[in-house]
Amino acid sequence: MVFQDTIKLAAQERGATDITDFISDVIQDSKIKTGTCQLFVHNSLSCLLIYDTADEAIKDQTADFLAQLAPSSDGINDEIDNSMDAIPEAMRAALTQTTIAFPISHGKPLLGTWQGIYLWERTTRPKARKLTITIIGE
Repeated sequence: MVFQDTIKLAAQERGATDITDFISDVIQDSKIKTGTCQLFVHNSLSCLLIYDTADEAIKDQTADFLAQLAPSSDGINDEIDNSMDAIPEAMRAALTQTTIAFPISHGKPLLGTWQGIYLWERTTRPKARKLTITIIGE
C-alpha cells in the first residue's frame, strides 16, 4: 500500500523545529503498520534532520557549526554583495538534505530513543513550506 500527501507547514522561526509528533500522527492516519516513510521539503532554504532530542544545546552547537562553514548572508544589503547571497545558502544546502527516510514499525516511526524528526529553517525570513510525506508498506 502507498500513502502520499503534501502538507503546507506554517512558517517556522530560524532553527530546528521538532515535527516528530506531527509526522507520527500522519503515519498513524495512513493505517500503514510496517514500512518506510520518506519526507521531502519543497525548498532548499529548509532541511530535514533526524536529530538528538535529549540535549537542546546540541541544536545550537550544530547551528553554530553550520554558520561557520557557510555564513548567513541574510543581512547583506549592498547591491554588489547581493549577487553573492546564494553562495553560502548553496553550501549549506550541500551539507544538509531536503529528504529523509526512516522505517515504520507498529504504525510509528522506528527511531532511536533520543531521536526526533526536525524541520530546520535556515533563513531569517521564513515562509510556509510544503512537505510531501510518502509511506510505503502494509
